[in-house]
Amino acid sequence: MAKNWAISVGINTYNNLQPLKYAQQDAEAMAAWFKQEAGFDKVFVFTDESAPIDEVNPPIPTTPTFGHLRRFLRAQFENTQRSLLKPEDNLWFFFAGHGKRYADQDYLMLADSDPGDVEHTALSVDYVTQRLRRSGADNVVLLLDACRDEDSRSRGELGIGKHKYQGVITFYSCHPHQQSWEIKELGHGIFTHVLLEGLRLQGEANCATVERLDQYLRYYVPQLNNNYRKPRQNPYLKAEPPYKMYFVLLENSATLKDVEPLKSQAYKAELEGNLPLAEQLWIRILAASRGDLDAIAAIQRIAVKKTTRGQDSIAEAANSTAGATISSRGEVEEVAQAAMEREQQQQQKLEQYRHSFSQAVEQEFPLRAASLRQLRKLQKSLQLTDAQTTQIEQPIVAQKEAQYRKQQEQQRIRQQQEEQRLQQKAEADRRQQQATTITTPTLISRKQFLKWAGLGGGGLVIAVVAREIFNVSSPKPQITPSPKPQTTTKPKTISVAEAKYIPPTEGGAKLLGLPQWSVEFETVKVNATGEEVERNSKQQAKFFKEDLGNGISLEMVEIPGGSFTMGSPAGEKGRYEYESPQEEVKVPTFFMGRFEITQQQYQQVMGKNPSSFKGDKRPVEQVSWNDAEEFCKKLTQKTTGRSYSLPSEAQWEYACRARTKTPFYFGETITTDLVNYNGNYKYASAETGVYRKTTTEVGKFPPNAFGLYDMHGNVWEWCLDDWHDNYEGTPKDGSPWIEGNDSNSIKVVRGGSWYHLPNNCRCAYRNTNNIGRDEITDHFGFRVVCVGARTT
Repeated sequence: MAKNWAISVGINTYNNLQPLKYAQQDAEAMAAWFKQEAGFDKVFVFTDESAPIDEVNPPIPTTPTFGHLRRFLRAQFENTQRSLLKPEDNLWFFFAGHGKRYADQDYLMLADSDPGDVEHTALSVDYVTQRLRRSGADNVVLLLDACRDEDSRSRGELGIGKHKYQGVITFYSCHPHQQSWEIKELGHGIFTHVLLEGLRLQGEANCATVERLDQYLRYYVPQLNNNYRKPRQNPYLKAEPPYKMYFVLLENSATLKDVEPLKSQAYKAELEGNLPLAEQLWIRILAASRGDLDAIAAIQRIAVKKTTRGQDSIAEAANSTAGATISSRGEVEEVAQAAMEREQQQQQKLEQYRHSFSQAVEQEFPLRAASLRQLRKLQKSLQLTDAQTTQIEQPIVAQKEAQYRKQQEQQRIRQQQEEQRLQQKAEADRRQQQATTITTPTLISRKQFLKWAGLGGGGLVIAVVAREIFNVSSPKPQITPSPKPQTTTKPKTISVAEAKYIPPTEGGAKLLGLPQWSVEFETVKVNATGEEVERNSKQQAKFFKEDLGNGISLEMVEIPGGSFTMGSPAGEKGRYEYESPQEEVKVPTFFMGRFEITQQQYQQVMGKNPSSFKGDKRPVEQVSWNDAEEFCKKLTQKTTGRSYSLPSEAQWEYACRARTKTPFYFGETITTDLVNYNGNYKYASAETGVYRKTTTEVGKFPPNAFGLYDMHGNVWEWCLDDWHDNYEGTPKDGSPWIEGNDSNSIKVVRGGSWYHLPNNCRCAYRNTNNIGRDEITDHFGFRVVCVGARTT
């Protein structure tokens, strides 16, 4: 079983900085959680009141000064003959206190640190991470609540968090230009309060993985800030390398489903021939899911591959010294290469089947005969044995069966409650009947009652039910029929008809010099539970096609001009202060991409495809703001008289809303039938849904009334505007709000993504993620607008 160590540091009293109120309490609370709730093997605490560490001689005092922390890190992790931990182990480092950015480095300010001599009196985070990684643990987790400071501190000096630390998972309590707030009523900093709540969650809603803890913090910390009327504070994650975001943090809370993303990364590494990484990932999977057959088989398989490689190296050395013939050596290499290729092909087949089976059980469970037949056909085409497919299916089915049993039990309880309600109603009717008749009611069995009431088949009318229950004599009193029992069902799956294209006519209208096309499509509206309440099958939009070459085109929809209220009303669920004040904005007519820019389109214009989730019709991602701008410039150069750019925030929100005023253009909520987002979470009264963990092809979900697709979810979409904390001063004409030519200004993204929560997909939600213009993620993409003739 993996070992877990932790270091918890909290500093209230500073010699040269403003004191804090709850940093020490935060560190003590985290230490208590590490020891008592999570059962960590070792926990080292550094506060004004913590006991010395007596594992070394002389003991190390734990007052959180520069000398004490540095000596501890050096003694514990630097001057050791062997690694204290193994690759499958975990080492956590929590810090609550002041932080400072100096000389392009992040520093933790200790009790005696001098702001005028940061380099020699504060600990750089880089120094800390280097020592922690020497522990031997592959999973090093930093929890840095180091952006607390006095209100008077200038914006440019606030906080830390611009640096990436190789091999480390780092959770920051807020962006560098924000503060991390302490709340008297909580007795903690907001970040630590929410962190502890998340770590204590159990069941399917747990925060056992890096990814889900990140999502929980991102959602609930800003919400708590809002509740206590504090300025916004947005925690964020930097995992380096990126696959570490799938690591399991809490083995005892993890489910089988939690290790699936990590398995995909392990298979990928193995297929690419990176055996050390693959082995490392499989070991982590085995630590989190003990007895996992996939992990055991993979580790054994990798050991064989390593042995084969070692034998090849020995044979090569022997051949070179003994003068073996080139042909014999070549034959050995050919055999080895062929074996490796066969193994890679086999792993690809297994992964393909795993992916298909997982998708099938997500869509329906238990699987119907038709689905099983399709899977058997796939198994046959991939030439997989029953043993191989069973090994893949068992853990997936076990997890799904647990969920299914839970749902069935809940349904059974609801039905039982309904049966009791009907029996109570019948008993009440019987008593009422006794008051008006002299006959004695006959007793009936529960089975008879359910049959007569329509719950056990038969479905007889209520008059017959009454006659059987009450042996009524003449004259028969009139009994008012009881209403049919109300059953609660999940909303039906929502889909829309395929759009119908109307091609241009010869000599017909043109849009910006190109033939006008039309398209007919359906839109839907849902209520707060996600149920469809309205459908419009007669929507129509006009657009033109920009020819990109090689049969690839870009469809640009006409967005009619108009006025709208930008921002969110005070009562909207999940809103933030930076979505206010609401402003009336008048937007002139413009043209916007019907879909997000696809990988096929990006490849045609830019000559490359950086996306993580490959697919011609999927949106391009892993593109920075600078990349999107360059795409627009090249696209403009390809055209005759048309100028392309990213949309302004006003254009984007106006186009997204499509004359609606609800949180989403679908209505009061969204479901995963309508949008690709993290379906583990819900908005308003809707149900949770599917978390696809990937992008989907553009146009898969219903459009809005302007004929635009995927304005909610799939990938975030870059805007032209610089980030502003509110709408005070926003242009009223729909133009972008840009402050001069500052190349370092933070930009805005809109719309949410496959990775994010439904709240982040609202029409009014704005996000910066505080990333630079040249940084990339696999959930950032874009779409373009065209406003007419370009100027030269």
